Parts: sequence; C-alpha cells; structure tokens
Amino acid sequence: MASASSQISSSLPTFAEKEYVDVARTEAILGVSWQTVVRLAQTGMLDLMDLRPRGWKKVRYGSIVDFCDRLRQYYLIPDRRPALSAPYLRHRDVDLLPFPLSITMCMSEALQATGLADRRGLRALIEEGRFEAYRLMDAPGVPWRISRPSFTEYLAEVHRNPAPDHAGSQRLHRYGRPGFSPESSL
Repeated sequence: MASASSQISSSLPTFAEKEYVDVARTEAILGVSWQTVVRLAQTGMLDLMDLRPRGWKKVRYGSIVDFCDRLRQYYLIPDRRPALSAPYLRHRDVDLLPFPLSITMCMSEALQATGLADRRGLRALIEEGRFEAYRLMDAPGVPWRISRPSFTEYLAEVHRNPAPDHAGSQRLHRYGRPGFSPESSL
C-alpha cells in the first residue's frame, strides 16, 4: 500500500502552492464564471494547470497579475495599487483589476445616466477616453466594465461645461496603441 501512495504522489506534478490559486479564487478576482476562466486560459491570457481533465485545476497567480497589468496598459488606466512594502508580498486580490469590481458599473447603468439610447454612443465616449472602462477580451459581446468614480466625474464635467470637446482637447485619447492588445504581449 505504501508503494501505491508513493506512485500517486510521484505522478502528481510538483508546484509551489503560493504560485498557483484555484479557479474559484480566480473567478472572484476577475469577477467572472468558471467558463470564462477556461476561455481566458484557452486564448493564452491565463496559465491554467489542468491536473485532471474533469477535476482539480489551478491558475498561475502571476498570469492573473500579468493579465490585469496588460488590461491596465491597453486601456490606459493608471495603476492606483498601493505600493508593496516588500518585493515578496502580493497585492490584495481586489487591487489586481484596473479598478475594483466594487466601483464598477455596467453599460446599461451608464446608458440610463447619460440618456443615450444606443450602446454605440457610449462606446464612442469610452474610445474617446471620457471615462475609464475596459473589457476582459476585445471581442464582440464582451461587456464593458466602467469605473463609477470616473464616469461620475465625466457627468459632473458635462454638467459644468455642456459645450462639446473638440478633437484637439487634451482630455480625449484613444485607448490602446496600434499593434497592441491585451492578448498581443503574451
């Protein structure tokens, strides 16, 4: 019996437990479902360790951090995470995304607040950089996550100065850079 248990333990891959997190924690960090975590792994945006085809899975924590950093960089969202007091420490899970899920609003809330009838108008405002927003994947049907404080600031600015900005305004910018996407820096 001892030889059977040693065979099982020697057949399992060894890894540093702190280097990997379970899928449930990854779901909580990113605010997504299990299927989305798997889809992100299939597209190469996350490193998923699949110990058994229908069983226990782990995600490399560093790939989650790298993915969130790429989102922040692609959508030109400043890094507001608190500085770490030591290089071996990690950021809190809520600080990994470009902005916390707790201050995120959905497209329908933003449409209602702006009075726009169409998502295309709101997407144009996002692309102009009027407020901070990002999507986990740049694909049709993937929802935008909008920063509530940034959006509220935009609405307050519109109420203070209802004149439309011109193309030369410093406030306007397109997110991302040509040839760069969250997926391209893998």
